[in-house]
Amino acid sequence: MSAAAPEPPAGGHAPARLLGLVVVLLVLAAAVLWGSSRATWVSQVIDGLPAPRTNTAEGARAEPILVPWALLCLAAVGGLLATSGWGRRVVGTLVAVAGLWAVLRGVVGLVVPAATALPVGVRPGDRPLPSEAVPAGPIVGVVGGLLMLAAGLLAARWAAVLPRMGARYDAPGGPAAPRVPPADPDRALWEALDDGRDPTRDPSGEPAPDTARRQGSGPPDGVGSTEGAAG
Repeated sequence: MSAAAPEPPAGGHAPARLLGLVVVLLVLAAAVLWGSSRATWVSQVIDGLPAPRTNTAEGARAEPILVPWALLCLAAVGGLLATSGWGRRVVGTLVAVAGLWAVLRGVVGLVVPAATALPVGVRPGDRPLPSEAVPAGPIVGVVGGLLMLAAGLLAARWAAVLPRMGARYDAPGGPAAPRVPPADPDRALWEALDDGRDPTRDPSGEPAPDTARRQGSGPPDGVGSTEGAAG
């Protein structure tokens, strides 16, 4: 037997909440990646005179792609809100790939410090020690990448059921909500004209009550003439 495909989120409001969750994940990922770009990734102690000193490099120097990744997250928010269907799948896939890349680069930053990012300024008599990774910076980058990856996978997987901004949402497979006629008669008239319906008839095809009254408000044939003759 083949495995059943995952069902979309249940409930009329679930897709809207899922879209909100994806947007929140992207905004958080942007903030975390920007914070990682400002954190220290690499340090190096230089033994020299008159005293040892320490050179450091921020994430923006060790991994220059951190800031563009953060901007990509913010751009993806607009892309998800402005597109639907396959457009959202493309956006979600790009975000997921970038998130996976961010995770891998963060792990590499923990294992192999980016010594080339350190400032060059060795003076005569200095003895540079091996560069070391500062775990906080790369770990924050990994967290930002995981947030991106989660947001991208959710957007790509549920692109078909995520509601479009500005569009009326109907639950998948459910009946459309009945249209409530507006209380304002003038507005009802214009809406009927917009829908291509005769505003003088109700949906069943019968003349509207007001029209029927107007059509039947005159005296029956012969009654008026009889009264006139009698007068």
